[in-house]
Amino acid sequence: MVELSLPGRALFRRREAVTGRHDAVRRTDPYSFEIAHRRLAWMLRISAATNVVLALSLTTALTALSHLFPLKTTEIALVRHDAVENQLIRIEPISEAVDGFGLLLEQKARWYVRSLLEIDPVTQTERLRQAFAMSDKAFYERFRKERIDSGAIQAALDTGLTRSITVESVDRIESFHGGVFKYAVDLVQTDTRRGAVVETRKIRAYLSITTRPQTVREADRFENPLGITVLDLSLKERANS
Repeated sequence: MVELSLPGRALFRRREAVTGRHDAVRRTDPYSFEIAHRRLAWMLRISAATNVVLALSLTTALTALSHLFPLKTTEIALVRHDAVENQLIRIEPISEAVDGFGLLLEQKARWYVRSLLEIDPVTQTERLRQAFAMSDKAFYERFRKERIDSGAIQAALDTGLTRSITVESVDRIESFHGGVFKYAVDLVQTDTRRGAVVETRKIRAYLSITTRPQTVREADRFENPLGITVLDLSLKERANS
């Protein structure tokens, strides 16, 4: 009989041969084989641990990014929108370092004395409103009590009196308070009634002026844009010559 050699059997025999070679190596040097086996096992463990750490790090990074750059967020808030005329703005004052600062204060002293002391039925309300915008609160309260609440100005208007102020000179005087500027304003006060001169007086007005920041309504931002404020005004009679 002829013996047939089947491919399956040949392959099986080759695998046995390979396994046999491994067994031969193991029998020849069992220590090296165990070391290689343990080394491979540790490499697998380290690889698995590294993959776990990388996965945790990636998860942490994605979570942090989602909080820093949310795709969509909803915030609940109460929004209040005031009308423009009710909004407050801060006005920074003019500085003494600005060129022409002294001339500007002198001009404001002239204007303020006339606006506050003149009396006439046509411009009275508007003049006082503009003067009060440049007045310190304490001085305004004192003037209002002495001249308005007392009825002195209204009584003069009721009798038909008109008072005009003519400024003759403005001189700066020494001040012992930093940031406060004092001026002496010589003026002539003329009272008339129905076109006839009733009285003429020579007066010297002493003004204390400073510059300060102010918080005003939007509609009043141009009333005193330079922050010039009159702290006090006092009057002294001059001798008529």
